[in-house]
Amino acid sequence: MTYSPNHATDGHQLSHLVARLKNAVGELEQMVTACGDTLYLPSRRPDADPDGTGRRATREPSRPTEDVALDDARLQMHEQHDMGTTYLTHAIAYVMGVTAALDRALSRWEGQAPQTNPYGGNVDHPDWAATVAE
Repeated sequence: MTYSPNHATDGHQLSHLVARLKNAVGELEQMVTACGDTLYLPSRRPDADPDGTGRRATREPSRPTEDVALDDARLQMHEQHDMGTTYLTHAIAYVMGVTAALDRALSRWEGQAPQTNPYGGNVDHPDWAATVAE
């Protein structure tokens, strides 16, 4: 399914979207498991063997710490990990907001009065916002 801001008007049911979200989270769990310790290890590269002797051709002394620290593929993995952490933090907040909004709507539907905020007004916000503590 392609992202569309008009899923509700496009006929997508909430239960269908929840099922899709569960599926996406399952795939994400598998990817996180597969990535494992890649943040701390050098990437796999084919060894250069230009003369067929089975030895790598090097002109400089080996520097394994620098090779790991400056490895482009490992740095890209770090970048994607950090970006994923940021995006998932926001996604959790959105899901919590939807859950809270549905809970409030169900409470109203069942005849319960809206909860009041100790600072005035009620806790129902027009944007149904929720936040995740970081």
